[in-house]
Amino acid sequence: MDIKGRNNLLVFFVSAIYLSLIAYFLPDEKYSILLMPFILGVIFLPFLNIKYLFYLVVFLTPLSVSLSDLGLFILDTEMAFPTEPILFGFMILTIFQISNNTSLFKPILQHPITFFMLIYLLWMFITCITSSMPLVSFKILLTRLWYILPIFFMGSIFFQKKTEMSKFILLYTIPLVCVVLYTVLRHSSYFFDKESAHYMMSPFFNDHTSYGGVIAFFLPFVFALFWLKKENNIFRMLLLFFLLILIIGLILSFTRAAWISLFISMLFALLLKFQINRKVLFCGPFLLIAFLFVFQSPIIDLLQSNRQDSSDNLIEHVTSISNISTDASNMERINRWKCALKMFIEKPYFGWGPGTYQFQYARFQLSKDRTIISSNSGDMGNAHSEYLGPLCESGFIGFLLFISLVLFTIIRAINMYYESSDNSKRIWLLAIIIALMSYFIHGLFNNFLDTDKASVAVWGSFAMLVALDLMSHKKQSHSLSI
Repeated sequence: MDIKGRNNLLVFFVSAIYLSLIAYFLPDEKYSILLMPFILGVIFLPFLNIKYLFYLVVFLTPLSVSLSDLGLFILDTEMAFPTEPILFGFMILTIFQISNNTSLFKPILQHPITFFMLIYLLWMFITCITSSMPLVSFKILLTRLWYILPIFFMGSIFFQKKTEMSKFILLYTIPLVCVVLYTVLRHSSYFFDKESAHYMMSPFFNDHTSYGGVIAFFLPFVFALFWLKKENNIFRMLLLFFLLILIIGLILSFTRAAWISLFISMLFALLLKFQINRKVLFCGPFLLIAFLFVFQSPIIDLLQSNRQDSSDNLIEHVTSISNISTDASNMERINRWKCALKMFIEKPYFGWGPGTYQFQYARFQLSKDRTIISSNSGDMGNAHSEYLGPLCESGFIGFLLFISLVLFTIIRAINMYYESSDNSKRIWLLAIIIALMSYFIHGLFNNFLDTDKASVAVWGSFAMLVALDLMSHKKQSHSLSI
């Protein structure tokens, strides 16, 4: 029998077994058997090309749903299906790739952004050992590793071809647009009111804040693609459609923090376009902090005088962002932030351990700070801050390391933008800066790096930046050798 005949026989044999399994399990309503072809396909995908597995994860991320929404639990752990199980296997594969292709990954491992990232992960590991709840902390560390290792390290390899960055953006944006259309369609049956906007994106997003944050993150990238693809009018029309849908989705998300953070990031991008002196740019945030510190009393009085609650009216909804007197959402954030600071004061060096905030903060709440949405059961989210979370969970050093990683990455991107003469590279860099700034400004009010939706986007952007940096170094070394 020739090879073709043996292959046909193998396909027939495997199909017969699978059909038999379906016939056996489906009468008992065990529908998980239907996932077997998908699981086998994912397992064999890296043998064809590991890049396919990377982009499969990117494409599936906006469409992933929680296992609890499917009525499933693995080791009593919340997981996003199917992305997180795939990322776990991809993480192991990435570690194997790095150990067996050290020369390929050496420039990435030597990059300063990687250095800050690895130090941050190392301290996170140390605080897992000292954690008040080690099992919880090591679970969080594991999820952080399967987000960072495959997306950042493999992305830094793939994105050294600019066409691969376009693929990354498109393969995330297309399903994201589908989720937005689904959300808007559901929302229309409630006449686009604010209250229903909080859960219309379910089961794909947990709430409207992460949904709005991710849309805001990808808007500058889609615009960058639209600007770069001037030679293809049909493709530009498609991108224009994507932009329109995403803008509608962002507005109807009623996510105030996403609106404000994207607006501030775009203003900053204008300063970059006008080639404002870098010293002025870098000093600006410190001057703003000094101003807020000096005039904190009148600013707090002004905020307390605002009684505008969140509203269906978009202007009133934006105005309510500074209401710290009657708006339950804002007041609860302040409650969580106060708890985080009290937890930090009690354990300032190693913190309470990664992922422990939601289980430990309840006893730090004061009755005067509690709101109608306060909880003691550890089921209502975390510190609502990408910065106060590490501060109370990993101590002052963990906070400094995270801040250093964020600031160094954004400053590196700004310096690369100023020093580059390549127009397409500058457009990509501007999109990365706007996206990362919008996310980390938003991070003052919410934190999503413990979710696949935000992590794939953020660490993928870090990978883009490293890849662009390495491409520049290759060109410089090539010109020097010539």
